[in-house]
Amino acid sequence: MALRKKKHAEHENHERWLVSYADFITLLFAFFVVLYATSEADLKKQQEFQEKMKLQFGGTLGSGQADGNFNTESSHASLIAPPLPTYPPAGSGVQEAKDYVQRKLQKELSEAEYQDVVEAIHPDSYGVRIQLDAASLFESGSANLREDSVLALEKIGRLVRDSKRKIIIEGHTDSQKISSTAFPSNWELSAARATKIARFLVNRLQVDPSRVIPIAYAANRPIASNSTPEGRSQNRRIELLIINGDEAGF
Repeated sequence: MALRKKKHAEHENHERWLVSYADFITLLFAFFVVLYATSEADLKKQQEFQEKMKLQFGGTLGSGQADGNFNTESSHASLIAPPLPTYPPAGSGVQEAKDYVQRKLQKELSEAEYQDVVEAIHPDSYGVRIQLDAASLFESGSANLREDSVLALEKIGRLVRDSKRKIIIEGHTDSQKISSTAFPSNWELSAARATKIARFLVNRLQVDPSRVIPIAYAANRPIASNSTPEGRSQNRRIELLIINGDEAGF
């Protein structure tokens, strides 16, 4: 009888994990290749977008820059006048708001209107003050608006309306006493003038009445000496205080 050969025990393969590991490394490599290719495409799109913006605003990108900063020294920058930004948001610095108001009024008002009506624009702890010459707005000793001041007041009022801010309208007079049936004292005169401006903004320009606050100071807050005609002229004024947000509590 022939002897049968003994079967050798099959050798167990302990290196099968290498196949799975190789597949994983291949997939990981492909993943990073896709990421790299995508980032390269986004960079090209970003550069194309910057070029289009450059053409629209007449600026040029600085050499080697890719951060979107425009060179305002371009010879084409004067072809398209940059628009004024919107009124600075609540919480912005009062100096920023003051600069905006000044640029806006200088753009909207004619040179004669600006010189006749606007006496000063300056920052306040609560916002921006626009100081207006009362003699250019009102008839002497009355609260009737001068006809030649209405157009300028409309332009100023549109700035107030579009700011979406609360507005305090302050009436100020000099120390010269006044006594008439309509105005027994400067209190009544300053109150009537402040209220007149408030009604003008609400009725003519549709400013929300909840945003308008008229105040009468009479002669109690002078900005110049009442001993001279020039000083008294400066004290007769209307001040528009644009509140830079509601954090002031008004």
